[in-house]
Amino acid sequence: MPEVAETHTEPVKESLGWRAGLPSDLQQNETFKSFKTVGELGKSYLETTAKYSELERKLGDYVPKLPDNPTDEDKNLYFNALGRPETATDYEFEGEDKNAPEWTNHWKQQFHSLGLTKAQAKTLSASWNKQMQAMVEAHNTAIKNEMAAAEGKLRSEMGDKYDTNVELAKRLWTKYGEGEFDKAFENGNSAYRATTIRMLLKFAALTGEDRSPQGGTTLPGGKKVTFIAYDKSPEPPKKG
Repeated sequence: MPEVAETHTEPVKESLGWRAGLPSDLQQNETFKSFKTVGELGKSYLETTAKYSELERKLGDYVPKLPDNPTDEDKNLYFNALGRPETATDYEFEGEDKNAPEWTNHWKQQFHSLGLTKAQAKTLSASWNKQMQAMVEAHNTAIKNEMAAAEGKLRSEMGDKYDTNVELAKRLWTKYGEGEFDKAFENGNSAYRATTIRMLLKFAALTGEDRSPQGGTTLPGGKKVTFIAYDKSPEPPKKG
């Protein structure tokens, strides 16, 4: 049989195309192989860059999750990400110049430790002050109503002797007590004022103070008298 000559086939070299311009260690990189042209690579690069910028923007507003049993460092990182101001003095409250500095500074420190933003702290402070003011006004109104009710009851009991009796009670308070009579009860329970007036009148009756000179006290109507008697002292004799 005739001998068959052996044939040798040379391996076909892969066409690198645009990758031929890359460093040799990158020419066979699978990432670059997926791009058929430099244009495809450039387009992909621009899309990836845009996505990265968007992700970076979102991460810039990222609030980390506060772990269980957080450390002070964890809390500071979390609160700062929420928008807490750098220091407690950065908070601004409405009308804080009218409040005691100790009060304002206390709540600024509290709000800062709780991680509140400036807007949250300002809103909460305004709400707190509004509620406190409403409570104070309600308290003052209740006191005024109590005083009016107690005075009305006392006037009803004493009739036309009310003004005279009150003047006598005030005189005794000034003589034997301390300070001004009205100031002593301006912030207290009005029932105490009425009770005190009754007690002073009983004291006056027992000691004769209700018939003692009072320095020309003026009664309603402009008439001055030298005694608080209301029918207990005889009229002075008329001069003929």
